[in-house]
Amino acid sequence: MSKIFKWFIVVLIFCVGGYMLAEWKMKKEVISFLERKVPNHIDFSYDKLTINLIKGNIAFYDVSVVSLGRQTSSCEIKVNADQLSIKGFSYWQVLFETSIFIKTLTLSKPHLHFKTCPKDSENVVANKSNPIKLLKEIFVEELIFESGIVEIWDAEEEVELISVESIGLHLNDVATDPEIITKYVPFTFSKYNIEFHNFIAPLGKYEKLQLKSMVMNNSTIDITDISLATIFSKSELSEKITYERDHVDLNVPAITVENHTYLASNDSLQIHFKNLKLSEPKLEMYRDKSQLEDFRKKPLYGELLQKLPFKIAIDSVLIENGIIVYEEDMPNNSRAGALHFNNMDASISNLSNMVTIKDPVDIKIDANLMGTGKFHLDWKFDAHDPKNTFLISGQLLNFETESLNEFLVPNLRTQTTGTIDQLYFTISGDEYTSTGDIKMSYEDFKFQVLNKERNGVKKVLSFIGNLFVNDGSKADIEGFRYGDMSVERVKHKSFFNYLWINLQDGLLSVLTGNGKKD
Repeated sequence: MSKIFKWFIVVLIFCVGGYMLAEWKMKKEVISFLERKVPNHIDFSYDKLTINLIKGNIAFYDVSVVSLGRQTSSCEIKVNADQLSIKGFSYWQVLFETSIFIKTLTLSKPHLHFKTCPKDSENVVANKSNPIKLLKEIFVEELIFESGIVEIWDAEEEVELISVESIGLHLNDVATDPEIITKYVPFTFSKYNIEFHNFIAPLGKYEKLQLKSMVMNNSTIDITDISLATIFSKSELSEKITYERDHVDLNVPAITVENHTYLASNDSLQIHFKNLKLSEPKLEMYRDKSQLEDFRKKPLYGELLQKLPFKIAIDSVLIENGIIVYEEDMPNNSRAGALHFNNMDASISNLSNMVTIKDPVDIKIDANLMGTGKFHLDWKFDAHDPKNTFLISGQLLNFETESLNEFLVPNLRTQTTGTIDQLYFTISGDEYTSTGDIKMSYEDFKFQVLNKERNGVKKVLSFIGNLFVNDGSKADIEGFRYGDMSVERVKHKSFFNYLWINLQDGLLSVLTGNGKKD
């Protein structure tokens, strides 16, 4: 054996031994670092640790993290993952510069389990009182959250508040430093992509939100098969409630958001959407009128916008080919009466609660009422006005009034005949009162009052009623009769009740008044 070969073997053994010693030393340093730097309220454990010094790779297998929630609003956080891997770790920057650089950080198949704190809990310590302290800047070129599962439970772990069957997250250019780590969002990033499937979240005791999938990146959000529905059947809900409450079933096959931005500042969140589009939504609502009436004040929509826990601005909302069905079931009815709007297209502009947005919320709706009449509505309101002022104008064309009998017969014990050729109205009002005017062109309008069983006509009452109703023959040269409206809001009822009693007052004025324009 030549002397050169012997020296080569010695050098090789020395290098391999040195590398193995360096890996062993690095493992000890990593373990020591975790023991020193991981806070006492966080338990970090793993089954196996591997290190590749040449590539700068570190991998933890069968990772488990348990936090008592001192840094969050959750009292307990559990994370289990198949692997936590770090690739492209720069030892040079750690040793000789004031930064930590990682090329790729991947959390594989994590299962996240959160438990919220009781309302009276004193265990949660806010970030400001327990700030995370960093000595170095941290840069991660690519952060990957792969095939995760998320569960959020209430404090007693009896109610699952949120569940996500599968979630993936991909962030680029993630960075934090001693200053950024203390902010509302403790890191920055450039490009991102989030995708999750089968999201479920209860909304209180009676409703549940579900969506099949959502894909979100820097430019767009695409949501498929979203639903918001009462978790009980109509009869079950009636057995569980004391006061009137709507049974809701909303389904939207697709929602698309374009050009969205988010800003977190001073522990508050601001959201801005350029365009939001809802395709073919269907909303079915049912109310059992045999329940007690709820006399608590219902806020109008401007007030509801102001009460949101975040700031939002949506430049444009588009609704395409929607359906709305509203049913009321009066006591002892054999069937519920229904109102329905089909082929509904709507646009909403300036939907915002930000003080910087001065323009009013502007809503335009076009739909078919009861399958016959062409209905159009323009609605504006100021979301910042404490009086909740609004302005509404609308029209109804070519409406066969008999189609309303589906709703009038079971609920109001009346039925109508005749045609509304043209109806136009304008209403202005606020939180308390409203006034407006109306004009209508119609033919052979009549109504009949039904008996208790709704299978016969009370001829005397119907005759007396129609004596005071003009059939439409006494109109101006353009065929219109005119009326006005002035009503006081019923504060424990919805805005749409407010709209309805205005129209009711106006129709009564047209049909029973002198019909002349003031």
